[in-house]
Amino acid sequence: MYQQLGSIKLKSGEEVEAGVVRGPDLDWAQRLVELLWHKGDPWNWQNAQLLERDSGLDAFFYVLHRDGKPFANIMTVERAGVGIFGHVWTQPTDRQQGASSSLMRIQMQDFVARGGQALFLNTGYKSVAYQMYASFGFVGIEAESGTMAYYTKTPAAFEAAYFAQGPLEIQPLAWPHWSASVPLFVGDYPGSVRSAGLQLFGRHSTESALLPVLVEAAEHQQANEPPTVLTLCNQATTAVVGLAAWSWHPLWPDTCLVDCYCHPNYWQHAPGLLDALQLPPADRSLVYVDADHTAKLNLFAKAGFKAVTTLPKWIASDTAKKKWSDVVVMQR
Repeated sequence: MYQQLGSIKLKSGEEVEAGVVRGPDLDWAQRLVELLWHKGDPWNWQNAQLLERDSGLDAFFYVLHRDGKPFANIMTVERAGVGIFGHVWTQPTDRQQGASSSLMRIQMQDFVARGGQALFLNTGYKSVAYQMYASFGFVGIEAESGTMAYYTKTPAAFEAAYFAQGPLEIQPLAWPHWSASVPLFVGDYPGSVRSAGLQLFGRHSTESALLPVLVEAAEHQQANEPPTVLTLCNQATTAVVGLAAWSWHPLWPDTCLVDCYCHPNYWQHAPGLLDALQLPPADRSLVYVDADHTAKLNLFAKAGFKAVTTLPKWIASDTAKKKWSDVVVMQR
């Protein structure tokens, strides 16, 4: 569905129409996929999925266009007003005309008017884009990080409400978890090794990490195979409060790499989440855990994993690499 949001005047003096396409929208799908084709896969697949079928997410593609031909875009993908901000793009021939900043002003106003709660993005630290996003209220989540967050209230108020206690359900990874999992993994919570198999270390968004897994999840479902990633979801707030995953170790044959990560309010539910993960037959299963992450160490110890070695100062606990964590290797 397309909604007109007004018009803007470019620096050249030309007036163009601004609007928002809410997926799915087959009329606009091909135009927007072509506009953003430079992204490559899996992003082109992601755009097509959100524009061509009901994903269970609120997908908004904000555009500037001339007679229906888009030349600038900003995407937000949300669930319950919590979303991923991305795909900021202006055709090269239309740059330096204020298109992106003008479109972002309209997009942010619309996000707030719709009752949005939080948006998260990734960009180059202190880049031109970083500075533009900062001018609209986005803030880096930690020193020297290109991951930024925007909250309509305070971060503390958002987290208290989003991660409040509520009814839980274990669900196979699906599109609704793409945006709903970001607050958990960018949060300032214990544990730097958050999901080794998904390459989620430290405070980083799940935006890129989960897309290949979503492709695989669709394939597993078609083949009637058990999922390799499970989420623990708060049914009241829609938050992903825990995630468990397994994959084959990239180095060692017949070795299953397992992980589980939860919000501090929900570690008591981690055993059920881990038990629900159907691990394949393997010579061994390994997990990597921060040496000081007691909740996770206890979880895997109770699941029969034993510490076999410690890797000293193995991973940076922050983007600036001012703090380092020892990592315990556990085996079952």
